[in-house]
Amino acid sequence: MNPERTLVLVGGTDDTVRKARDLGLSVLLLQHPTKVSEEQRRCASAVEVLDYTDWTLVEPIVRAWHDSPGFTAATSLTEPGLENAGRINDALGLGGTGHEVTRRFRDKAVMRRHLAAHDPARAVRARPLRRREDLDAFGAAYGFPFVVKPADATASIGVRRVGGPDAVGRVWDEVDALAGTRTDRVSSLFVLRDFLMEEYLDGPEFSVESFSFAGRHVVVAVTEKFTAEDHFAELGHAVPARLSAPDEEALREAVRGFLDVMGMRDGVCHTEVRLTRRGPRVVESHNRIAGDAIDALVRGAYGVDLISLALAHPFGLAEELPDRPRPHGGACVRALVGPPGARVESVTGVEEARAADGVIDVRVGARPGDTVRPLRDNWDRLGLVAVAAADTDTAVRRGAEVVEEHLRIVLAHPDGHRSLARPAGTGDQAHLLVLHRNPLGPFPYRAWLPDHTGDLVVLAARDRIELAGEKTPDGTLGYTRLEIFDDFDSEDVDARALELAAAHGVTHVIALHEADLLRAARLRERLGLPGAWHADVLPFRDKALMKERARQAGIAVAPYARPRSAGQARRFAAERGFPLVLKDRLGFNSVGLRVLRDAAAFEKCLADAYGAGEREDLLLEEFVPGRMCHVDGFVADGRTVAAWPSQYQYDLASFASDPGPRIDVTLDRDDPLTPRLLHFAEKVLSALAPEGSRLRDYAFHTEVFHTPDDRLVLCESACRSGGAKIREVFHTLFGVHLGEYAARAEAGHVRSPATRALTESAGPPAPRCMSGQMLTMKRPGRVRALPARPDEPWLAGFWLFAEEGQVIAPAAGSADFLTAAVGSAPTRAECEDRLRALGERVREHTDIAESAEAP
Repeated sequence: MNPERTLVLVGGTDDTVRKARDLGLSVLLLQHPTKVSEEQRRCASAVEVLDYTDWTLVEPIVRAWHDSPGFTAATSLTEPGLENAGRINDALGLGGTGHEVTRRFRDKAVMRRHLAAHDPARAVRARPLRRREDLDAFGAAYGFPFVVKPADATASIGVRRVGGPDAVGRVWDEVDALAGTRTDRVSSLFVLRDFLMEEYLDGPEFSVESFSFAGRHVVVAVTEKFTAEDHFAELGHAVPARLSAPDEEALREAVRGFLDVMGMRDGVCHTEVRLTRRGPRVVESHNRIAGDAIDALVRGAYGVDLISLALAHPFGLAEELPDRPRPHGGACVRALVGPPGARVESVTGVEEARAADGVIDVRVGARPGDTVRPLRDNWDRLGLVAVAAADTDTAVRRGAEVVEEHLRIVLAHPDGHRSLARPAGTGDQAHLLVLHRNPLGPFPYRAWLPDHTGDLVVLAARDRIELAGEKTPDGTLGYTRLEIFDDFDSEDVDARALELAAAHGVTHVIALHEADLLRAARLRERLGLPGAWHADVLPFRDKALMKERARQAGIAVAPYARPRSAGQARRFAAERGFPLVLKDRLGFNSVGLRVLRDAAAFEKCLADAYGAGEREDLLLEEFVPGRMCHVDGFVADGRTVAAWPSQYQYDLASFASDPGPRIDVTLDRDDPLTPRLLHFAEKVLSALAPEGSRLRDYAFHTEVFHTPDDRLVLCESACRSGGAKIREVFHTLFGVHLGEYAARAEAGHVRSPATRALTESAGPPAPRCMSGQMLTMKRPGRVRALPARPDEPWLAGFWLFAEEGQVIAPAAGSADFLTAAVGSAPTRAECEDRLRALGERVREHTDIAESAEAP
């Protein structure tokens, strides 16, 4: 045995001992009687079984080992072994972290005193708790709420929130009952003795996983914590944390400064931090590996094995990490919970869950016969699942899917009914803000999110509601708050969204209309919320940037220009000739789009467009002849799961002059255009949402010209579902409503069973039939007659957007419908015939008289 490659390890798991051996180290293991295993005996060179928290027992053994066989380093990666590992380093002059520094980390009261003396600007006010009166005095001095915790426990054991004076007596009784008891309900390694009072820290909680190299502190990962207000149990973790760049940098800088103040020089640390209104504040820190499989999350997301690094570093066997390791994916732990008082009846599916895609670890502590305890600390959870995925959002969702699809912990309730353990929430609760520029009826968020228990705040556009023929609601329609705005483009909407986001603790923002995608992205980015941010959405909204990205990817686009002035527009016209198309770079629904077929129309348009001077918001492009096709579908985890092409049988821009019927039908499976359009759309999505984009789960609508010479040319693409009744058509094809999919994705909810079935299919799913839509447009006047709702088995839906006697305005955009229908058939031709026949009946039974009242 080579002393230069020999390590004293104080405590540890089978995995830790095995990794040390695999590094080529000889391990001298001090192990507690309740923790020793045959695997450890097999991997270690020597094992002494004893209470390794007792220095009087440890010292003679390590001195004898130091004489023979000899060793170079001593360490511990588990909380109970840290202090004696420090004592070994001091007693034998080994270097490494000594007892004084370790004690600062281990004893929270010592840590608070040290920070108050050496970093008062970021210190947290704290006092020892020795008698009941101390609670009253602390509340009087610093206010309520505040926190009481053991000075040296782990896993949130014994942590209590003192909400007000009325809670003092109860908390004191609980502290008094805990004093002198063991912390670990499995092996009883610690006794709770001293308690500490400290000010309550508001804000979201994170942990920072770091490794120090001779005082250079590398933040390997920032871990997002899932917590709740009514207890201190950790409900899960996610890596990398989803937070804004400034907030992440503030956390990194705070922890590096904290480690300097604490005297940390070498090795691993796990530091828990709250991002308060005053900035980051340390909750506690440990010079060891994090628990709860966080080390596995870091390995899964960053490829950094902190256990191996901690074992190898003292021997110079590992390269130092760069200052800022980069993640290659995301990872998440989801805790398993159940209703208090229920009894665990059976546990199955553990091995099945371990074998599921992306799973890193599955730990189930619940046993048949156990009673589910109220959540207070980590030992009250039933288990956990750890997964890795392409990014954090995907990992959070995948963790819940593994629980729901594979694990079956059956719980028997006192009233006799049974339920399954479930994944805990990812925070106090998800609270949703919806920016809604659509009619209310076709977007039933409550029905789409039946499992949502948090706040659901909706800001809606009055004109969209009334144009659809809906009555403006008097109440909230079951939402937490429903506010309706006369001008949805007003800055008042943005200001109100920020106010409500703060008031309701909004965690996710939903927007399904093209005009609000950037607004929602900016709001998410400002608040550091999950989902797509401004730079992710912009390639789908800015038509000039879209065409440039597509052109660079080898995708055919119409020649275009971004004319700032009438002169620049004329030069483009001279080069390309007529017809030309002028459109708003951020436009939607064909609003403002003008097809300019000759010089006279062109000059009139220029006078209108540039009358006030130069502008940056217009796009001028060559007219592309041919039929317009569109591909609609959805993307999950950055992969197109289901998509299908359709072809408009009308000119989109003719909405003001074409009352209909306007027919749009899907292409047959064996149509030669079908695979070409699907491949084309896939290329477009790859160009606009490349690897690294936050836009990972979304519906899409891609419009493509099919020219007379059989070319495919991109018109535009949107990262939202198509308008009109395209969502309903897609539901007819695949059983998934694209609006519901997008809403659930943006809300962070688990995918629906129908969506999961498509996601997990062996290949690209095929539609179960052909489908299409029939539309008629509004025209001005008083509605004297409308058709009766048809009752035909092939119809999936029929909608009227006006009432008899109502005075309506002309269509202002391609989505201002009078009627709409969605039908199906085995083939495209049959579907088109059915829809055209229905359209003729609708036209015959519609009577709109000219009216002086019409706008």
